[in-house]
Amino acid sequence: MDPLGISVSDTDVSRRDVVVRFGGAGLAAILLAAAHASHLSAQDASPAATPAGPVGISATLMGTGQPASAPGLELSLRRITIAPGSGIPPHSHPGALVIFVEAGTWGYTALGGTIQLTRAAAEGTPAAVEDMPMGTEVILNPGDWLFVEDPEDDIRNAGEDDVVLFVAGLTRIGEPFTTLHE
Repeated sequence: MDPLGISVSDTDVSRRDVVVRFGGAGLAAILLAAAHASHLSAQDASPAATPAGPVGISATLMGTGQPASAPGLELSLRRITIAPGSGIPPHSHPGALVIFVEAGTWGYTALGGTIQLTRAAAEGTPAAVEDMPMGTEVILNPGDWLFVEDPEDDIRNAGEDDVVLFVAGLTRIGEPFTTLHE
């Protein structure tokens, strides 16, 4: 499993298992090694090659905890950066997420789940919640946010600058945060 918590199989070890087995320092070393390996593979990739998974993505797990009021679930906060020309192909997440666009122009295509969009506040009042169309890319800008439950989606950087997302997730313990579709 890499810093994004991405899995393509059901045999991956959860972050919690890694922390229990290796401690926080071991988890940090594993995350750094995974980030370094993905950075190297991105540099070595041929421009004509189609990446099998995410390239140009960095993730920082900013905090996590298991709320007593939500047994079996884990609350986490991540900062995701998507470089220009990068994205994550069709994938899914377990549970509920709030995704806030801090910077950049983000292309989001809903493929399944429950997904609601709120546009940035105009004069202090957020716009009305919109249901997202399935299979159609919607462009989000700084200040826009999504509330999603068990989403399936395809995302990309649709602009010239890095996209920075803050992702708060309430997800099932032991499941990968992101699972790529085959």
